[in-house]
Amino acid sequence: MAIVRCDVCNGIFSQSYLAAHKRLAHGKRDASAATPAASPTSEKELIQKIASLYDSLSVKGRKRVIRKLIVKSQRVEGDPATQ
Repeated sequence: MAIVRCDVCNGIFSQSYLAAHKRLAHGKRDASAATPAASPTSEKELIQKIASLYDSLSVKGRKRVIRKLIVKSQRVEGDPATQ
């Protein structure tokens, strides 16, 4: 049985399970990425999705996200091109 990596999440799976993993774990994202013009997402919907994903994280994951957002926020504030 061969061991392979998922090209979407970089997870390690058996080759026989990879197709099912992609369909189950990444199917929704792949479908929405294939047709971005078919259903435009509003900023409000994106914020709700981000909040939902944030809620599913562990405490450690939430702290990492907060740190990354702070760094990105500081870059934007410090960039003269965005002001």
